[in-house]
Amino acid sequence: MDEAKSSDSATRPKRDDFEPAEYQRQVRAYVQTPEYKAADRELRVAVALSKAHDAALLRAAHQLLNRRAGGKRPPRRLPQPRILPGSNVPQWWIETINTTYAGIWRAIPAPGPELRLGGPDDALVHEVAKQARLLQASRVGHRKRDSLYEAYIPDGTVSGGRSLPPIRGLSPEASRRANLLLGRGSGMRVQPGRDEEFDQLQTDYFAVWDRSRAYAAAVLALLRDRTY
Repeated sequence: MDEAKSSDSATRPKRDDFEPAEYQRQVRAYVQTPEYKAADRELRVAVALSKAHDAALLRAAHQLLNRRAGGKRPPRRLPQPRILPGSNVPQWWIETINTTYAGIWRAIPAPGPELRLGGPDDALVHEVAKQARLLQASRVGHRKRDSLYEAYIPDGTVSGGRSLPPIRGLSPEASRRANLLLGRGSGMRVQPGRDEEFDQLQTDYFAVWDRSRAYAAAVLALLRDRTY
């Protein structure tokens, strides 16, 4: 992924080389070039491959931890990333990975198995449990962030306006979902007063990939330490 990013940045116009208006013109022209389209596709492929590998890594780490905690031998085979062979990655596969998040949400483990390898005050055990809790927070972000949006009637200011009243016969939450589904109102925003909560859910949601790698690293450190 770093290589794909550097490939794009090497050919992209540099902001400091142009006046603002000319820089914008250069960027608009650049994004129409074959070089940009090739670099953009390479980056999207790299991101999708990274997601597939991270999901497999998380499954493998949790499987190894569970088996070690249960006194069982390691499995003969570990989960593999669900990728297609060959170098020509089709667009539909990239879109599938991005839509499903490579199944990462189903792979998120619950804290607990690590406690069979040491007490809660053990630094290595504590780190595994901590990373598992952070992954659980990422899953909460995935499940709840869309529940903070509402349909509303804008008043012309930034996110200002009037919330739609509840639909008769429905609870406030059912009304909120129905208003969004039916396209009522003329705008959509985070519910007033819940911006901080939404920002935290967003942060947790997008951190799932870094947290997956951190969990796997913590599990590996624990298993290495407990191998006699």
